[in-house]
Amino acid sequence: MKSNYFSKTLFALILIPSITGSCNEKQPEQASVKKTSDAELNALIKKQVDSLYAVYSRFDYDWINFYEDPYTFIYPDTPINVNRTDSLRQNWKGIYEKYEVKLLDRGEPTIITSEDMAISYNSFNEIFINKQTRDTTKSVGTYIIAWRRQPDDSWKIAFETLHNN
Repeated sequence: MKSNYFSKTLFALILIPSITGSCNEKQPEQASVKKTSDAELNALIKKQVDSLYAVYSRFDYDWINFYEDPYTFIYPDTPINVNRTDSLRQNWKGIYEKYEVKLLDRGEPTIITSEDMAISYNSFNEIFINKQTRDTTKSVGTYIIAWRRQPDDSWKIAFETLHNN
């Protein structure tokens, strides 16, 4: 079951650029951009991942600013979906109203880079505490993100998926 999910996820990661538009087709002006070294790209994406988790750990909505609008996602047992950041914000508003969310741990990201896109994946361990009943739900797994370089040279999440253990 796990390998089937990961096969679908990897297929989707390969398929996403053709669904959302190839990076090379995005803006002609990017063809003249100075090439960034792999070491620099890895450092940039690691900084983005670290920043994302630092903001996410505050459990406000600022972490949603790390997403393209729209972005693509696949969650376990669901089809590929495209979502808007305002919908993501609304969904998490409901979660934050009902639960205290605590990130207990996250693994160091593994990063695969190209000039205009990068993949990062790492483990996560968080809990959701029901504010009324104090019941706890544990969420442990692997988080996979495709980052896309923006026209202003920043990086945003173009695609995400996760696998719960």
